[in-house]
Amino acid sequence: MLELPYCPHCGYEIPENAIHCPHCGERISGPNTRSRPSSERVGAGEHLSIAFNIASEKPIVFAPVIISGLISVIIDNIWGESFQYGLSPFLLFAGLISLIGSIVNYILNFASIDMSRDAYMDEPLDLRESIYYVISRIGTFIVASIVGAIMAITIILIPVVIIMFVIIVMDETGIGDAISKSFKVISSDLGDIILILIVAIIGSIIISFVPYISGLLHACLNVVVGISFIDVYYNYKRGF
Repeated sequence: MLELPYCPHCGYEIPENAIHCPHCGERISGPNTRSRPSSERVGAGEHLSIAFNIASEKPIVFAPVIISGLISVIIDNIWGESFQYGLSPFLLFAGLISLIGSIVNYILNFASIDMSRDAYMDEPLDLRESIYYVISRIGTFIVASIVGAIMAITIILIPVVIIMFVIIVMDETGIGDAISKSFKVISSDLGDIILILIVAIIGSIIISFVPYISGLLHACLNVVVGISFIDVYYNYKRGF
């Protein structure tokens, strides 16, 4: 019988050719990040650099947000036409299309997190599979969105909300567990998380001056920031 390899960080038995340890998240191999000694402290700049490199190497990771952006443009055009002509049946049609589009965009937003996870883990990227995954856990994501919206009202808990969504997808866990882990991650890596958010805010401000495609660029920036938070969480799990 073939003996399986063990994780060099936690000693957990791992499948052959695994990219990450399924127990602690240690990256075993893969082109997207360099090897890091367990004693090395990873900063915000490296989290963002790794995220940018992953997104550049696998641009299909942007597919959910690009499709979502196109849907939003179509919906806006339909509403514009409906108000221009003022036709009640057309307004009703526009409202129905808008509702369907909003539901699809909601699913695509979480599918983006799932595809970001797959990109980080060096797994095949499949938009259809990510959509199916979100639909299979739609109840959890809806409740998480409600809880997240309530927490985000305080402003200061927005980082917790972002990490919560990442953990729900990364660990495929429930909301309570994700919130608990989120606060632990925040307390451990608050400085890096704040710096990443500052970079994201500055980037959003700069992008807002780009004509026509600012919305699309903003969505792509969110993908890179999301991957950087995935790296933050995995480094936390590895004990950095």
